[in-house]
Amino acid sequence: MKIIDIHTHVGDLIYGQPLDEAYEEPVWTPAALMEWSGFRANQPPLGFRTLSRYLEIIHIHHRNNLATERNLRRFAALAGVTHAVLQPIEPFRSTEDNLALCYRDAEGRGTACRAPTGGDGNALQIYTFASVNPRDPERIEKLHRYMAGGCLGLKLHPIIQNLPLTDPAWFELVEAFQRHRKPVLIHSGKATYYIAHFQRTEYGDARTYEKLIAAFPEQPFILAHHNLGEPGVVWSLAKKYANVYADLSFQPAAVIRRAFSEMGEDRVLYASDFPFTLPYYAVKVGMQATKGNDKLREKFFGKNAEALIGKLPEASP
Repeated sequence: MKIIDIHTHVGDLIYGQPLDEAYEEPVWTPAALMEWSGFRANQPPLGFRTLSRYLEIIHIHHRNNLATERNLRRFAALAGVTHAVLQPIEPFRSTEDNLALCYRDAEGRGTACRAPTGGDGNALQIYTFASVNPRDPERIEKLHRYMAGGCLGLKLHPIIQNLPLTDPAWFELVEAFQRHRKPVLIHSGKATYYIAHFQRTEYGDARTYEKLIAAFPEQPFILAHHNLGEPGVVWSLAKKYANVYADLSFQPAAVIRRAFSEMGEDRVLYASDFPFTLPYYAVKVGMQATKGNDKLREKFFGKNAEALIGKLPEASP
């Protein structure tokens, strides 16, 4: 069975620096309890929100330093993941750097990158979405060039890119992107990446995405992480707009099962958001959520993604 991880990362997404001292293994932090619990402990109780915020920052910064291609391949293999889709975030991680990991076909377009001969035997295929800095005056030109290079969609991150999704720049970008007939994946959920209290954390609230979603009814939008601690916001949007999809990274099995009921079986996608959680944990909860229903399992782990990005070849042995 294909397991397509629609949401993975390599490179430094926090500061945009080279990972000169990248980790070989994850550093333990208290946030690992979230993974061990099957993501059931991803919402801190009242009275612990400030402490949780700092623990989240520590966890994110340590996991950011795990984001190498080698580690992606290794941890994907441990989880049985067959295809990984990278999500760049410009200006921190460039689309061109991700495309450099992909082989080119005869016409120079990016294609799946497979493990090198003599490697660890992991035949993981790697693809990438595109990203452009919404403030870059050449963003539209770059977007079309990246898509011509083989990208499978467009990634938006209003928090890290520090621009609310209500800004006209995003509308201009999505309008230009529509012609490619590929999905837009948007971070959703309030997340804290930096110690300082920045207003940008609020930019992740999926409630603020409705105007963009409504403006482009033919454009599929994948709301990454299912809005984290408030998944009901995504369910409400999905009931109003047929172009709303979601990846279920950081969500427990109970929320995944509820998403099938609220959104329909065809609009829910597997994702890990490596390195911020490890594929093993994300696959485990996905297997729990689809237990006893092989057809639903195939949709969740691969077919729903392929309906949006196109059919991917089987992984090489």
